[in-house]
Amino acid sequence: MGVVISLIVVFIISFLLIFKLVYSGNKEESESDKLNFPSVVFVGCLLALLPTAAIAFIIFVLLGSTSAVNVIFSLEISRNQLIILAISLFIYLFSIDSIIEIIVEYIVGKNNTFYFSILLLIRIVAFYLIGFFIGLSQSNSFTMAVGITVIIFLIEVFYHLREKNKEKDLRE
Repeated sequence: MGVVISLIVVFIISFLLIFKLVYSGNKEESESDKLNFPSVVFVGCLLALLPTAAIAFIIFVLLGSTSAVNVIFSLEISRNQLIILAISLFIYLFSIDSIIEIIVEYIVGKNNTFYFSILLLIRIVAFYLIGFFIGLSQSNSFTMAVGITVIIFLIEVFYHLREKNKEKDLRE
Protein backbone atom coordinates (compact mmCIF):
# COMPACT_ATOMS: atom_id res chain seq x y z
CA MET A 1 0.00 0.00 0.00
CA GLY A 2 2.91 2.34 0.74
CA VAL A 3 4.23 1.99 -2.81
CA VAL A 4 0.83 2.79 -4.30
CA ILE A 5 0.46 5.89 -2.14
CA SER A 6 3.97 7.01 -3.03
CA LEU A 7 3.30 6.56 -6.73
CA ILE A 8 0.00 8.44 -6.46
CA VAL A 9 1.84 11.34 -4.80
CA VAL A 10 4.49 11.26 -7.56
CA PHE A 11 1.75 11.24 -10.22
CA ILE A 12 -0.09 14.16 -8.64
CA ILE A 13 3.06 16.26 -8.33
CA SER A 14 4.09 15.38 -11.90
CA PHE A 15 0.60 16.13 -13.20
CA LEU A 16 0.42 19.51 -11.50
CA LEU A 17 3.81 20.60 -12.81
CA ILE A 18 3.20 19.31 -16.33
CA PHE A 19 -0.37 20.63 -16.41
CA LYS A 20 0.88 24.13 -15.58
CA LEU A 21 3.47 23.86 -18.35
CA VAL A 22 0.95 22.58 -20.93
CA TYR A 23 -1.70 25.10 -19.88
CA SER A 24 0.75 28.00 -20.12
CA GLY A 25 1.98 26.81 -23.51
CA ASN A 26 -1.58 26.37 -24.71
CA LYS A 27 -2.43 30.00 -23.85
CA GLU A 28 0.35 31.21 -26.15
CA GLU A 29 -0.92 29.22 -29.14
CA SER A 30 -3.01 30.77 -31.88
CA GLU A 31 -6.77 30.44 -31.53
CA SER A 32 -6.99 27.65 -34.11
CA ASP A 33 -4.24 25.56 -32.44
CA LYS A 34 -5.48 25.89 -28.86
CA LEU A 35 -6.66 22.79 -27.02
CA ASN A 36 -9.83 22.82 -24.98
CA PHE A 37 -9.53 22.33 -21.21
CA PRO A 38 -10.32 18.56 -21.15
CA SER A 39 -7.67 18.01 -23.81
CA VAL A 40 -5.11 19.93 -21.74
CA VAL A 41 -5.98 17.77 -18.72
CA PHE A 42 -5.67 14.61 -20.83
CA VAL A 43 -2.27 15.64 -22.20
CA GLY A 44 -1.12 16.51 -18.67
CA CYS A 45 -2.21 13.08 -17.42
CA LEU A 46 -0.46 11.26 -20.25
CA LEU A 47 2.78 13.18 -19.77
CA ALA A 48 2.64 12.72 -15.98
CA LEU A 49 2.58 8.95 -16.49
CA LEU A 50 6.15 8.98 -17.86
CA PRO A 51 8.00 10.18 -14.73
CA THR A 52 5.64 8.13 -12.57
CA ALA A 53 6.44 4.97 -14.56
CA ALA A 54 10.18 5.64 -14.36
CA ILE A 55 10.06 6.12 -10.59
CA ALA A 56 7.81 3.07 -10.21
CA PHE A 57 10.32 0.97 -12.15
CA ILE A 58 13.18 2.07 -9.92
CA ILE A 59 11.19 1.54 -6.71
CA PHE A 60 10.12 -1.93 -7.85
CA VAL A 61 13.72 -2.83 -8.68
CA LEU A 62 14.76 -1.72 -5.19
CA LEU A 63 11.78 -3.49 -3.63
CA GLY A 64 12.64 -6.63 -5.58
CA SER A 65 16.25 -6.55 -4.43
CA THR A 66 15.22 -6.00 -0.81
CA SER A 67 12.70 -8.84 -1.08
CA ALA A 68 15.31 -11.10 -2.68
CA VAL A 69 17.80 -10.45 0.13
CA ASN A 70 15.01 -10.98 2.67
CA VAL A 71 14.10 -14.36 1.17
CA ILE A 72 17.66 -15.56 0.53
CA PHE A 73 18.83 -14.88 4.08
CA SER A 74 15.47 -15.64 5.78
CA LEU A 75 15.46 -12.32 7.61
CA GLU A 76 11.73 -12.32 8.42
CA ILE A 77 11.30 -8.59 7.66
CA SER A 78 7.72 -7.38 7.27
CA ARG A 79 6.42 -6.19 3.92
CA ASN A 80 5.81 -2.69 5.29
CA GLN A 81 9.41 -2.40 6.45
CA LEU A 82 10.62 -3.60 3.03
CA ILE A 83 8.51 -0.95 1.29
CA ILE A 84 9.73 1.80 3.62
CA LEU A 85 13.31 0.57 3.14
CA ALA A 86 12.96 0.57 -0.67
CA ILE A 87 11.50 4.09 -0.73
CA SER A 88 14.18 5.35 1.68
CA LEU A 89 16.92 3.81 -0.47
CA PHE A 90 15.39 5.42 -3.56
CA ILE A 91 15.44 8.83 -1.90
CA TYR A 92 19.03 8.30 -0.74
CA LEU A 93 20.27 7.04 -4.12
CA PHE A 94 18.87 10.00 -6.02
CA SER A 95 19.87 12.71 -3.58
CA ILE A 96 22.77 12.25 -1.18
CA ASP A 97 24.42 9.42 -3.12
CA SER A 98 24.72 11.59 -6.23
CA ILE A 99 26.61 14.21 -4.24
CA ILE A 100 28.86 11.56 -2.70
CA GLU A 101 29.60 10.12 -6.16
CA ILE A 102 30.70 13.54 -7.41
CA ILE A 103 32.96 14.07 -4.40
CA VAL A 104 34.54 10.60 -4.68
CA GLU A 105 35.00 11.05 -8.44
CA TYR A 106 36.72 14.39 -7.84
CA ILE A 107 39.05 12.91 -5.21
CA VAL A 108 40.03 9.56 -6.78
CA GLY A 109 38.94 9.87 -10.40
CA LYS A 110 36.32 7.81 -12.16
CA ASN A 111 36.38 4.44 -13.88
CA ASN A 112 38.84 2.70 -11.63
CA THR A 113 38.53 -0.06 -9.06
CA PHE A 114 39.23 2.24 -6.13
CA TYR A 115 36.31 4.50 -7.12
CA PHE A 116 33.84 1.61 -7.17
CA SER A 117 35.26 0.17 -3.93
CA ILE A 118 34.86 3.44 -2.03
CA LEU A 119 31.29 3.83 -3.30
CA LEU A 120 30.56 0.25 -2.28
CA LEU A 121 31.76 0.85 1.28
CA ILE A 122 29.99 4.21 1.63
CA ARG A 123 26.73 2.69 0.42
CA ILE A 124 27.01 -0.23 2.81
CA VAL A 125 27.35 2.20 5.72
CA ALA A 126 24.54 4.43 4.44
CA PHE A 127 22.17 1.52 3.79
CA TYR A 128 23.01 0.04 7.18
CA LEU A 129 22.10 3.33 8.87
CA ILE A 130 18.88 3.64 6.87
CA GLY A 131 17.88 0.10 7.83
CA PHE A 132 18.77 0.70 11.44
CA PHE A 133 16.74 3.94 11.55
CA ILE A 134 13.61 2.30 10.13
CA GLY A 135 13.68 -0.30 12.87
CA LEU A 136 15.60 -3.30 11.55
CA SER A 137 17.85 -5.17 13.93
CA GLN A 138 21.60 -4.63 13.55
CA SER A 139 22.21 -7.99 11.91
CA ASN A 140 19.22 -7.64 9.54
CA SER A 141 20.23 -4.10 8.70
CA PHE A 142 23.80 -5.11 7.94
CA THR A 143 22.72 -8.11 5.85
CA MET A 144 20.28 -5.98 3.86
CA ALA A 145 22.89 -3.24 3.40
CA VAL A 146 25.51 -5.63 2.05
CA GLY A 147 23.05 -7.55 -0.13
CA ILE A 148 21.41 -4.51 -1.72
CA THR A 149 24.74 -2.72 -2.16
CA VAL A 150 26.25 -5.72 -3.93
CA ILE A 151 23.25 -5.90 -6.28
CA ILE A 152 23.53 -2.18 -7.09
CA PHE A 153 27.31 -2.53 -7.42
CA LEU A 154 26.94 -5.35 -9.96
CA ILE A 155 24.40 -3.36 -11.97
CA GLU A 156 26.75 -0.35 -12.07
CA VAL A 157 29.80 -2.44 -13.01
CA PHE A 158 27.93 -4.21 -15.82
CA TYR A 159 26.62 -0.86 -17.07
CA HIS A 160 30.14 0.60 -16.96
CA LEU A 161 31.55 -2.38 -18.87
CA ARG A 162 28.80 -2.12 -21.47
CA GLU A 163 29.51 1.58 -22.00
CA LYS A 164 33.22 0.86 -22.24
CA ASN A 165 32.58 -1.77 -24.92
CA LYS A 166 30.34 0.65 -26.85
CA GLU A 167 33.13 3.24 -26.86
CA LYS A 168 35.59 0.61 -28.00
CA ASP A 169 33.30 -0.48 -30.84
CA LEU A 170 32.83 3.11 -31.97
CA ARG A 171 36.59 3.64 -32.17
CA GLU A 172 37.04 0.57 -34.37
